[in-house]
Amino acid sequence: MKTPSVWLALGLLSAFTSAPTLAQDDGLGLGPKGTSVFAEFSAARAGQGAGVLWGGSGGGYIQGHILGFVARATALPGNANLRAYDALIGPRLAVSLPIVRVFVEAGGGLGRSDAYNSVGVFGSSWGAAWQVDAGVSHGIAPRLDWRILELGYGHIYAGQGLSPVIASTGLTLHLW
Repeated sequence: MKTPSVWLALGLLSAFTSAPTLAQDDGLGLGPKGTSVFAEFSAARAGQGAGVLWGGSGGGYIQGHILGFVARATALPGNANLRAYDALIGPRLAVSLPIVRVFVEAGGGLGRSDAYNSVGVFGSSWGAAWQVDAGVSHGIAPRLDWRILELGYGHIYAGQGLSPVIASTGLTLHLW
């Protein structure tokens, strides 16, 4: 049987890490947080002599005091030889500094890679995927942030595998 102190510790841990409030980001990462959605324009280098992949990312997140939860999808179809898609969920850490907000996201999920194989046949394959993103944003209106720069790296375990390095910029809308 668990003691009352264990129940109290579990309750406090749950309250501090997962309870978002109905307000916008403020303070030094310790203020109230909320729910937001974002959209980004993205460019990626996948190596393999494929050049640049163009596309975008979008998703949403629920942010607690410092710890949050993110769901994102990335589509990079803008290349003649190679395309990449993924849908990921995972934890998010964010700290609000006086001028910018710094965030780190990590997610896992499902990805798809479309590419020409060695004999010139275009094929698609699905597999597990992961991605880590870090970036900075700046408030430009009461409920709108500019995601100045976000850098990401991940891997899609489909076909021969694909490891894009992604740079993005976009907007975040704070819903509550």
